[in-house]
Amino acid sequence: MIIGATYGLLGQSLRIFEDVLLEIENGKIVRVIIGGDRSRADIFYDEAVLVPGFINMHTHVGDSIAREKAYGMSIFEAVARSDSVKFRVLSETPPEVLVGAMITALKEMVSRGITTFFDFREGGVEGVALLKDAVSETYINCYIMGRPDKSSVEEVLEVADGLGLSSLNKYSNDELVSMFKKAKEKKKYIAFHGSETQDQREKSMEKFGTTDIMRALKLFPNFDYVVHLTYAERQELSLLVKEGVLLVFCPRANMYLGLQPPPIVDAIELGAMFAFGTDNVMLNSPDIFREFDMAVRLARIQGATPDPHLFLAAATSMPSRVLNLKTGIIEEDYQADFFIFDLTKPNVAFVDDIYRAIVLRGSEMNIVQTYVSGKPVLEYGEENQL
Repeated sequence: MIIGATYGLLGQSLRIFEDVLLEIENGKIVRVIIGGDRSRADIFYDEAVLVPGFINMHTHVGDSIAREKAYGMSIFEAVARSDSVKFRVLSETPPEVLVGAMITALKEMVSRGITTFFDFREGGVEGVALLKDAVSETYINCYIMGRPDKSSVEEVLEVADGLGLSSLNKYSNDELVSMFKKAKEKKKYIAFHGSETQDQREKSMEKFGTTDIMRALKLFPNFDYVVHLTYAERQELSLLVKEGVLLVFCPRANMYLGLQPPPIVDAIELGAMFAFGTDNVMLNSPDIFREFDMAVRLARIQGATPDPHLFLAAATSMPSRVLNLKTGIIEEDYQADFFIFDLTKPNVAFVDDIYRAIVLRGSEMNIVQTYVSGKPVLEYGEENQL
């Protein structure tokens, strides 16, 4: 199968090339042809761009059943406490209904160019199983970050792709080191919610004499990524950058809950590898285009004009490089995960820069087709029966 388009964003640098053809075999890109003969393509998309599939680096799709039930609430009322709206709804909903709701969120993602997502999954082994059931009904790449809340760490690591902890404050130093070591021994990812609230930082100071970020760096610095960092200080970000940790920002979720925006400009100035996550589906639609829109405006308020090219890398090649993924980059030997971005739609009319068109103006309207492992999964919002 050969798929082509007028333009393609290729390699780690997302460099723009014309008349790009991708030869695909067994779900992988086996050859990239630049300036190729369009007639060689089985499918050629004119006036369109081949864009690497977005990587949504932080979701909670399990609460898809509770969309907008927490509107106007604080983080504690919405998701943070065991008696919050989120956990009340989850406990009252039958498993099969939860799975059905998750499937709708996964379909939303692929319709918006998201071909890979990392999910913090509550509920121990049972929670992981429910998400796997949902993923089995769709075409999308899923990395499940399990939580040992109803199962042991060992049990969770057997079925999940890593650990995704809500807060480090729940665990002693010995417990954290033990969990992190077990995850690394099994070559699994480690991530946690870091300094999402000022309360989280203050409780860490009271219990452990330092912030959650500094505590993690001291105990076990080779974790993979940290989510939120809403109240993290610049010095902490600098130390995370030195350790090669991926910083994951969820600006829409933070502001939906009345929190301050994440330190996006600090991350850019420090040369951080960063990414975006859409967080809880009960709070936000899983849409990276909307995340771009919010992040750009926050950066302007914080005194910077971000390069759209950089933000596009944050949704594709940056997390791919840090986490050694075989997706998020259009290159030979990578998985054939990409979407077709239509440049003829009215929302991008008269925008003469492809990066700006995608990041500053792009939307679901522009996505003609999304490919996961070389399989077409959408046609203007309608799933193909493959």
